[in-house]
Amino acid sequence: MNCTNANQINIAGFLQSRGIRPKKVAGNSFWYCSPLRNEKTPSFKVDRIKNLWYDFGTSTGGGLLDLVCKIYNVDLSGALLILSGAQIEKTVLPPHEGMSEKHLQETKLEIISMQPLHNPALIQYLGQRKINHHIASLYCREAHYRTYATGKEFFALAFENNRHGYELRSKYFKGSTSPKDITTLRSIDPSGVHVFEGFMDFLSALTDADVPCTTYDTIILNGVGFTDRFMRLMPRYSNIYLFLDNDTAGKEACRRIQELRPDAENCSQRIFPQYKDFNEFLLNQASQSPLQ
Repeated sequence: MNCTNANQINIAGFLQSRGIRPKKVAGNSFWYCSPLRNEKTPSFKVDRIKNLWYDFGTSTGGGLLDLVCKIYNVDLSGALLILSGAQIEKTVLPPHEGMSEKHLQETKLEIISMQPLHNPALIQYLGQRKINHHIASLYCREAHYRTYATGKEFFALAFENNRHGYELRSKYFKGSTSPKDITTLRSIDPSGVHVFEGFMDFLSALTDADVPCTTYDTIILNGVGFTDRFMRLMPRYSNIYLFLDNDTAGKEACRRIQELRPDAENCSQRIFPQYKDFNEFLLNQASQSPLQ
């Protein structure tokens, strides 16, 4: 499969094959809750005629390859590999028909086992992201899981949240298990907190500072959709340091936090203003950024 063939695949069909169905249909447009972030009001549009998507929450869009790269955090070759093995539906059912129990079961993940991080492919993946795998092993485990859709077994980095669900990452996969939640890491000084959007950025910050942990507490949102959950915890902290993404969603989350806490520092603008997130900053330069 080449790029031209891949972008001819129906985007709505691809989303349905992943268990993602439109919330409403208006003319030639299908509207979804964005697969790129957490939201309750659909702001992700797919044009069925042009076969293009646009996410109004992040002001990004494009063809199917662009979408697969963003969902799974892979490059073009990785996206082509994913699409080569995808079971793509040719049509999309109207939203009012609902998803069958069988289809719901097929989109689930089953964790088979957890173990310390040893897999060479995952360590290589961390190396490609310039993340110290010794630091990563303090916070991540190696998950082996199965998808109901294929019955095949896979492995990924697993980062646990407060409700014992997991964020899963590998070179070819970006997903999570239920239940979703933030992750809170306690420290020796609970007067302050560092806030990250995702755990890869947290690990990037530790790698950049060459430290195994932070002096202050750390909260990883595991998606900007959990900003409100963090905001309810803000009164307990005297010092707040924000390391959110420099995209539309991250900037909006930062604005909302600073609206209630003007003293919260936007470290993203101070440390990596020209990059999307901490990992992109780490990939592009080798300077050190101190963490409290």
